[in-house]
Amino acid sequence: MLNLNAKQISDLQISRLDNATLLSAVEQTSQHVQNSAVARQKLGTIADAYVSAANAYDVAYNPSQKDLLTDVVAELDNKRDKAQTAWHENILAGQRSPNEQKAMVARQLVQLYKDYKLETADEYMKQTTNISQMIQAIEGNATIMAALPTMGLDDYLTDLKQKNEAFAAKMAERTAGTVGREKGVVAAARTAVEKALRDLFRATNVVSIYEGDGGLDQFIDTVNAEIEHYRQILARKGGSSSGGGSNSGNGGGTTNNGGGTEQGGGTEQGGGTEQGGGTEQGGDTPGGDTPGGGGTGTITPDPGTGGGDTPGGGSDPGDDDDAGDTN
Repeated sequence: MLNLNAKQISDLQISRLDNATLLSAVEQTSQHVQNSAVARQKLGTIADAYVSAANAYDVAYNPSQKDLLTDVVAELDNKRDKAQTAWHENILAGQRSPNEQKAMVARQLVQLYKDYKLETADEYMKQTTNISQMIQAIEGNATIMAALPTMGLDDYLTDLKQKNEAFAAKMAERTAGTVGREKGVVAAARTAVEKALRDLFRATNVVSIYEGDGGLDQFIDTVNAEIEHYRQILARKGGSSSGGGSNSGNGGGTTNNGGGTEQGGGTEQGGGTEQGGGTEQGGDTPGGDTPGGGGTGTITPDPGTGGGDTPGGGSDPGDDDDAGDTN
């Protein structure tokens, strides 16, 4: 029995979620699907396809190891910066030595520091290379190397060298972890999971309206609670978190920017007339997806094209092409 007052899944502008946040959202939703026997029974292959796409996205982009290595690299860089600063301060102080020979060596070291343009704010590998080259120049000068212990500078140089080499090794490890990774694999997986998520939400709304028995109410409430969490994340980033309106939860209606209300796929005022959930006449609907179209990244529940069919959705462009490394 058709129930125009059936519960509906709310909209979520998934294209605005970064890759890591989207991963969290699709994993949570996948878990809700798997935990709901009713959802799996009523949505059938659409539910299965979504779970499969969510798993594929998880495999394509699981940032845990990359993020772990990134954190370690940042920590090693911080330690290296402190060693570099300590070296610089001590060679500057050495210039004030009353021993002219030591002061002369200190001036040579200061000049080398300037020649290799060492800056703690430099890009990671530029700093790594410059430190390495400066140390090679120092180690190639027998007079300077002989003077370092008497000046109390040998420990500072050794510390800087060790920390620079540790940083370089960890950067090489992080880079090796991405070698052979197929370019665009994350973007392709994201496109697929966004389409599967849209199909899942639309199919849920269609079944909820056309069966009208409230069997999916608990599943819909659970998913809507999850959606609200991610809408708040988007709101904190700034701007609207939905496609120009808020879902009313009744009759599949969504209030749009045009001021009209869509009731069960019927008349949409202010944005055009949508007949049977199909072709829109009189203009586009601000902030919503056109069923079967390419989509803008907003999941807008639609009661379907009639007869219980599930409207298909296009793929959304992800806001990130891939999970790129920083630095």
